[in-house]
Amino acid sequence: MLKNRKHDHIGIATNDIESFVTWYVDEMGFEEFGSCTAPDGTPIKFIRNNELKYEVFQPANVQPESIGRIDHVSYISKDIEGDYKYCQEKGYKILTDGIEEIPTAWERGCRYFKIAGPNGEAIEFDQIL
Repeated sequence: MLKNRKHDHIGIATNDIESFVTWYVDEMGFEEFGSCTAPDGTPIKFIRNNELKYEVFQPANVQPESIGRIDHVSYISKDIEGDYKYCQEKGYKILTDGIEEIPTAWERGCRYFKIAGPNGEAIEFDQIL
């Protein structure tokens, strides 16, 4: 069951991660609280302002129409395998290649997957290891 999950972050693609983070820190009062590199080399930074958290990432081939757009909304998973199985059983469209992992995130990495919501929006479930 996916109900009543705690919101984790909003993912946003950018073509200049340093300028994006600097602006949000200097102008909006955010703080950087984490960074890592995805297995494909994509740099990722996490910034927050109170309870609002952004995952900002700079893909190598970011499309102009994707810059600054919300890529996904993420919710916390305490059982990524169980959540994935539930979504498969419900017939949700899985947008990732199964459960994916970023071993450099946080102290021991994270695992996540994304599904399509009713309007095609990407909904991510992530578990910090």
